[in-house]
Amino acid sequence: MLLRKDIPPVGTPYMKAFECMALCRLGETKESICHIRSYWGGMLEKGATTFWEAYNHDEKDDEAYAFYGRPFGKSLCHAWGSGPAMLLPSNLLGIRPTADGWKEFTVACDLAGLESVCASVPTPYGNICVEIDGNKVNIHVPGGTTLDYCQRRWIGPMTISQLDDNDPS
Repeated sequence: MLLRKDIPPVGTPYMKAFECMALCRLGETKESICHIRSYWGGMLEKGATTFWEAYNHDEKDDEAYAFYGRPFGKSLCHAWGSGPAMLLPSNLLGIRPTADGWKEFTVACDLAGLESVCASVPTPYGNICVEIDGNKVNIHVPGGTTLDYCQRRWIGPMTISQLDDNDPS
């Protein structure tokens, strides 16, 4: 259903994030990235500096700011519209907790053809930072946490670097 073009589009960023998450879970990460670029990127192309309560690329001029039947009724700084802030670290980089409070976590990347991606996830122990640039992977493991990666466990604090398909060192 999610890949059919005859289905009406999702109208709010809140629901669009769930649609993108579902696409990733179905193995359609590239399609999810296309949706993010089109939907949230569309807001940015219209001059947004924050994410909106709703978005429709067909709306022009002042119509783009109307909502609930009111001109200029749309929130242009809406926390529910921040889906990519959660989707990109969790779905592209696979940064996910495996124990309460991020005491343990995993990284399992699916870059969907992207060459360069980075994200920082705040935890009670400090930021988990993952950076991928071409064939180089760097993962910062905060002190007090353990990373499960490449069938090994890495106890922080440390930074893991990996080139190509070699074991991290």
